[in-house]
Amino acid sequence: MFGSGCDVVPLREAVMSAYGVADADELAILTKALNDYCSKHRIVSADERERIAVKVMCLFKQGLIDPDLLSAELERVG
Repeated sequence: MFGSGCDVVPLREAVMSAYGVADADELAILTKALNDYCSKHRIVSADERERIAVKVMCLFKQGLIDPDLLSAELERVG
């Protein structure tokens, strides 16, 4: 696996559960962000998708879950 890639400034307090688990709605948002980013940038390899998925999870762990803001921040750090 690649490095953590968690190099963004926290945007707000985390909303995930105490165990760091996304609920069904959050998981759908995170999955869409990953798929949209990979589709837009024509990323198909498993290694590259995993690298982007790590970035998505880092953003989520920092409390970013709004779909539009998540996509914008992923563009910035991706």
